[in-house]
Amino acid sequence: MANNEKEPEPEPTLAMFLVGDSIKFIPKPWPRNKFKEALIDTLDAFGDPWLVCECTLDDGRDQNNCEWLTVTRIAMEARKEYSKINNSYSETKEPKKLVNVNSQLLDKAKDEDDKVTFCLIGINEDNKPEILSNERKWPTQFANFEAKGKKYETLLYLEEKISKPLVTTLEIDAVEFKMKVPTIVIVVEGGLETIGHVAEAVQKHIPVLLVRGSGMAADLIGYCLESQRSQFDPKQHLKGVLETHAPLLFGICFAEEDLTKLEKDINIIIQYKSKVAEFNILTDSVSSLKDRVTESIIRVWSLSQLKGEKTADLQPYQPTLPNESANGKPPSATKNSQSINQRNRKVAPIYDTAMRPKTPTARVVLPSSQPSSETSTYTKGKDERKLSPVACCMLYQILQAKHVDLKTETKLGKSLLCYALKENLTDIVELLIDKGIKLEWSDSDRNDTNYNDGRSLYKQMDKERDECEAKQTRTCIAEIVQLPREELKNKEDAWKIGCALISYSAEISKEADSNLMTPSDFLLWAVLTNKMDMAEIFWKRSHEPILTALIASAILRKMSGKAHGLAEPAMEKEILLHSRVFRQRAIDVTQKMYELNEQEAVFVLEGENEVPVWGIRENALEFSQERKIYSFVAHHVPQRTFGRIFYGGDFFHHLDIAEPKPTKTCCCLKLLYHDCISLLLAIVKAPVMKFITHYFFFGLFLVCLSAFVMTNITKEKWPIDEKSVYEYCSYLFLFADIMEEYVPPIINTLKHYFYRQQWRKRAFSHMNNFWNAMDFVSYLMLIIAICIRFLHETTEFGTSRRFYAIGLFLMYMRFLHVLLILRTIGPTIIMLKEGLKELMRFVVVMFILIVSVGVFYHANLYPNHYDMFSTLGIQHWSVWKILYLPYWSIYGEFKDEISGELPDSQACSTNQTEYMNNPDIVRCPEKDWTVSVLSVFFVLILNLLLVNLIIAMFSFRFEEIKENSDTFWRFHRSQVIMEFRKRIPVPLNLVFRPITSIYSCCVSRRDREQKEKDTNARAQLDEKQQILAQRWMLSESDALQLFKNE
Repeated sequence: MANNEKEPEPEPTLAMFLVGDSIKFIPKPWPRNKFKEALIDTLDAFGDPWLVCECTLDDGRDQNNCEWLTVTRIAMEARKEYSKINNSYSETKEPKKLVNVNSQLLDKAKDEDDKVTFCLIGINEDNKPEILSNERKWPTQFANFEAKGKKYETLLYLEEKISKPLVTTLEIDAVEFKMKVPTIVIVVEGGLETIGHVAEAVQKHIPVLLVRGSGMAADLIGYCLESQRSQFDPKQHLKGVLETHAPLLFGICFAEEDLTKLEKDINIIIQYKSKVAEFNILTDSVSSLKDRVTESIIRVWSLSQLKGEKTADLQPYQPTLPNESANGKPPSATKNSQSINQRNRKVAPIYDTAMRPKTPTARVVLPSSQPSSETSTYTKGKDERKLSPVACCMLYQILQAKHVDLKTETKLGKSLLCYALKENLTDIVELLIDKGIKLEWSDSDRNDTNYNDGRSLYKQMDKERDECEAKQTRTCIAEIVQLPREELKNKEDAWKIGCALISYSAEISKEADSNLMTPSDFLLWAVLTNKMDMAEIFWKRSHEPILTALIASAILRKMSGKAHGLAEPAMEKEILLHSRVFRQRAIDVTQKMYELNEQEAVFVLEGENEVPVWGIRENALEFSQERKIYSFVAHHVPQRTFGRIFYGGDFFHHLDIAEPKPTKTCCCLKLLYHDCISLLLAIVKAPVMKFITHYFFFGLFLVCLSAFVMTNITKEKWPIDEKSVYEYCSYLFLFADIMEEYVPPIINTLKHYFYRQQWRKRAFSHMNNFWNAMDFVSYLMLIIAICIRFLHETTEFGTSRRFYAIGLFLMYMRFLHVLLILRTIGPTIIMLKEGLKELMRFVVVMFILIVSVGVFYHANLYPNHYDMFSTLGIQHWSVWKILYLPYWSIYGEFKDEISGELPDSQACSTNQTEYMNNPDIVRCPEKDWTVSVLSVFFVLILNLLLVNLIIAMFSFRFEEIKENSDTFWRFHRSQVIMEFRKRIPVPLNLVFRPITSIYSCCVSRRDREQKEKDTNARAQLDEKQQILAQRWMLSESDALQLFKNE
């Protein structure tokens, strides 16, 4: 490509000078691959960096096999590895055959360039800086560089030239954020000349970073800086350090003038030691290099302000004209229509009170639309470039300055906020939010297309999804949250996305300004995009922090499950950790509220919030229980609330908070009451009394049903005698129990207008409960038995008796539910239930093995069999014998049929007519040696492997439940309490349910008034929740617990 066709490079976001090329001997190997990885990670974080190397040849090699020296070779290999890692394609070109070896290697380096990598700059044979690329050229501001006498002089000149002018780092809303180009010298290995280079660089106020562990100059400078902390005379001690370490590190004998110059350079470096930092390649992590680079640059820039040197500035947008001079000074023309107030334009570079923000996780993002096949490169525009860590730090400090009035410049503040949200600049977002910057969902007053509003945050998710689909890369977050393809019209549509994940119907309320994005709306976006630090910022500023944290935890846990289904283990683990963090936030704020005031904490957990959280209006207790947030429900504060409810404590109201009444306890049943009237109401309405009454009648029902099944199933369908009362009482209780189990939830569903998916999900959640599933199956068996008894004409009622017996068996198993409330027996019942689930998984595998072996047995013991489905009845089908023989082998019961024999007491025949027409005669088995052989392997696999496997599974599950038995028991106990809080004992519900329905209709107006007062009182407690949420910090012990696998 001709030079005039090259596109100019953008101004660098970092100028890194990699120095240290030397032909001297290295005392020992050092981890160069680790340094290359750290170098690539750092350059990647800075977006569009320049890497400048010396391009020095190893003169000691054969001219035909000449290579670059170590440091230059590291730079070349780092660029090549960066290109390979990012899957970029660059066509390898054959270098030109030139006599000059240096030119040939430079041309080869240019051919290896790929525009998606960082820009590599070297010093050519004329000692002039040159971009090692065929498709790049210098930016206009850095177009004219001079050649010096030596390479290190050219490097020093280039360092000073690049680090002086201000360049545009960010253009946003008619404002340019300008700062100096971050420049740093990285010393790797290096000879005596490198030490002189460092001495001159620090005098020019250019930061230097030593790669300790690489040997030679880098280590020698580090040893000398360490010597200044000794208690001896610094000058004498320094000379001793040089004499001790220099010969070992350089492997040469110094001349007197070399040692004198070395000591002079070291003294200069010690004088400017604040500009020298270290990175230990042997002990420091790979990711810490970019932090060292950022800290070094910021430290030197902070000292530069003492000389009045400007390092960063906010200015009105000034377009670059074609005839702009190369000295970096922009023309005077500006966009007057888009200029900011002049009093806000000039900003001091750095303030002593400014705090350095956390370094964001920056990354290189390729454009979504690739260029045509004719052009294999793409230059990122300034609107697509990522802010480097240094730029983020400087922008953060400038925005902290009082000179920047963002409330006056609202357009600038909104644009900066939206940009910071998209780039995950958490510190800048928090600063802008604290300065009162707000964002609308859609700003209809602005017509410029460059402006981004709240809706654009979700557009970015959709854009990332399109990029993932185009590149066929890993799953993006938009697929996990099932972001709709059509554009979201308002922020309520975003609520529906979050509610749909946890199967809720969003309740849309008409707010005063529904277009304004609240902290809660930003939090939902941060949760859906799994931005943990950003979510913490907005959660601390959202209303209802406890309920919000629980909802966010439930959404993230659902997203984690979807990531697991899409085979994204890393994303699953990250989202699950975020879910646990939100769960811990809810627990901690609840604990703090309880420590301050127990009544207020209980009132907050029980009462519904005034403003719905993302369209969900439900109290924290019911939501956490329905979404199975075990740790929150099992916490002692909700458990005290459940305990108070269980023993008759009514809902707290606003008067109970203002003037709490003294509570008494009934000594016999631990009922809570204030006076005689409340005691009578507790006896009638307390869940503990309902629980006792219900299971008393349930016990009577089991007695009646047992007596009926054992004594009174006759051919008379409606018997009238002393025994028939058992049957009729059983039918009465069964009818009442079904009505109480299913009618109120159905009415509640219709009352709240749940949409189809939510109704389906709630039905599935109901049936997913072990006890509810057992209830349903027992009802089904008994209903089938009743239908067979009254609709099927028979003489013995054997079929209906069997269904009655199965239903009765399941009803007895249901009675175990009453024991679940007891602390001593409850965990045992939970272990029994979980063990049964594990057994069902094992039964599936065992059934497949039994059927396969049974068919093999039957095919060889009874060849050419014709009665697979016998006409004598279902009990004579061959399928039972197929299952019968291998099943008993599990327990060591080997039947005689396997060996081709039958017991003497059983008659058999080989005549087909006899054994097919006479049920008392069976077919005689035939001997087959393969049956005996297979039975050996079957017993080996089933008895020794699968049976021991199920025992191991039981043991593992037992230990797991035992470790968390108290948490599981508390959760199941709370389920029983909340169930009987609304339930009426059966069969009393047939009388009292209509009465309570009529009563609730009569007092509905009074209840609405009371609810409104309670809601207003609860809204006042929301401020206290927010204060406690803002104080929240994750302790070290809790953090370790969250990182453990649950």
